[in-house]
Amino acid sequence: MTETSSQTRSAVVDQRYVTQFREDGFTHVPNVLTPEEVAQYRAAALAEIERSGVVAGMGMKVGVTAVRITKDAFRNNDVLRGLARHPRVGAIAEQLSGISLRVWGGETLVKSPGDAAPTTWHDDLTLAPLDGRLLLNAWIALVDVPVERGCMTFIPGSHRRPEPFRAPLTAAQENPESYLFDTYPGLTWDRRVTVPLRAGDATFHQWRTGHTAGGNTSDADRVAFITTYTDAEATYRPHPGHQWADLEAGQLPPDEIYPRVADFA
Repeated sequence: MTETSSQTRSAVVDQRYVTQFREDGFTHVPNVLTPEEVAQYRAAALAEIERSGVVAGMGMKVGVTAVRITKDAFRNNDVLRGLARHPRVGAIAEQLSGISLRVWGGETLVKSPGDAAPTTWHDDLTLAPLDGRLLLNAWIALVDVPVERGCMTFIPGSHRRPEPFRAPLTAAQENPESYLFDTYPGLTWDRRVTVPLRAGDATFHQWRTGHTAGGNTSDADRVAFITTYTDAEATYRPHPGHQWADLEAGQLPPDEIYPRVADFA
């Protein structure tokens, strides 16, 4: 494994979180942000949603949701860029993974009251235009997210399921509601764990871990920010017909746009 940055070699969080992340494919770390940071980032997140938010699907023409999401907030919004490059969050991500990472993305997601439809069961790797040893998300709650507001549910250990390593993108596009269980039928019977969060908490999950999020039956917005990390040496792997204009197949993402955690943690 590639060495992590010098700061992340010391323990940022207790070893039990590292163990759960590696065995179950996810972990819940409380108090990743302070209350003051939560208030600052929530205000910026809601303002950016009002300015540039769009209703998003799962990506790559997979599924439909009513969740509003920003577009490249980690590049275009100074405050949210600071959250995507948050030293503590990045240091935790590197400690959990045990390898050097870079930021691949960072976006605000808002699920409105009355959006009772759950997010489709999925894994993130199926849609990922990357080749690397490990990809992971930090899902940071900017408000309290109890079950009624649409918190995340995971299938523990699903990142260690058998081949194929990735489900076919076409399967996800044609059957977004069932592709994960169609491709890996054994997951149908596996245990699920639902993880309510307090504002400032985060879940970290590997991109091969099956997960969903519940509907929002509460009377307030569910506001979260997702920072996406990749293996620092991961290369761009475009899906057919989905070539990004600023990257070429096999290219290492440029550090000035997709910064290494070692440069800010």
